[in-house]
Amino acid sequence: MRNNSKIFYGEFIGSCFLVMIIVGSGIMAQNLTEDIAVMLIANALATGAGLFVLITSIGDISGAHFNPVVTMAMYLTKKIKKNLIIIYISAQISGCLLGVMLANFMFELPVIELSQKVRPGINIFIAELIATFGLIFLIFGSLKSGKLAVASSVATYITAGYWFTSSTSFANPAVAIARTFTDTFTGINYLNTPSYIIAEIIGGILAVYLIKKIFL
Repeated sequence: MRNNSKIFYGEFIGSCFLVMIIVGSGIMAQNLTEDIAVMLIANALATGAGLFVLITSIGDISGAHFNPVVTMAMYLTKKIKKNLIIIYISAQISGCLLGVMLANFMFELPVIELSQKVRPGINIFIAELIATFGLIFLIFGSLKSGKLAVASSVATYITAGYWFTSSTSFANPAVAIARTFTDTFTGINYLNTPSYIIAEIIGGILAVYLIKKIFL
């Protein structure tokens, strides 16, 4: 059984570094080029690489959820107990918020700044739903193959998700909240953040429904 404090620290540190990687690589790319495609390539590769090492190194500590929807799915499939939900989600959200502040600070930007980047539309809502559905489904599909299989699957899927979804595959409510506070390449306007979160929750619930029929 995992120690509750270790779970919190693992999720907090992992979530913090995940957002630093996402936002920081986006800012670096934005500083180096005006080509949007090159920016997205750099951002996607950095995020995929970061996810692989974070899941590999922290998986044995907390399970390396870094994502409230993953935690929700683990609870709904009885892989974690109810009392752990608040520990996971509080660590994830607070870690992500620290991560965005540190990323902004490292690049000499305001530590907290509301994003002006608008990401509206039912098409983007559906894209984010699909992105999250796929993420949860593949996590459970690869669980029995071990930590490295999960890390590889999540990392490569999210890298692909940057490109095949119009939402650029946030697939994570805590990350969506954090990205509201950076007015850079990876940001999201606060008016669009709730729709992303709703889409992610729906995608996660649909994935769990199918997972119970196939994998459990």
